[in-house]
Amino acid sequence: MTMAFHPDLKALPLAMAPLGVALTVQSLSGCADFSARMLAMGIGPGRVIRLMQREGCHVVLAVGDSRFGIGRGVAQKILVIESRTGDLK
Repeated sequence: MTMAFHPDLKALPLAMAPLGVALTVQSLSGCADFSARMLAMGIGPGRVIRLMQREGCHVVLAVGDSRFGIGRGVAQKILVIESRTGDLK
């Protein structure tokens, strides 16, 4: 299920965000180890990312010039809002 952003709504889990839209990471909702793993991949609050593909239990996202495949459960813990800049750098 994909949800569109509405100006009055709060952040969505990355797994539910629309494909191809620039997204700003608002928060990570996991333990310290989870946050450390995401930060090591360049995924953290304020970072602009893009959900490229959603298939089965995996998603592919763009972070800067890199592409990562992560599980849908992990993507549920990454809360995003629609980016105002659209720049992945």
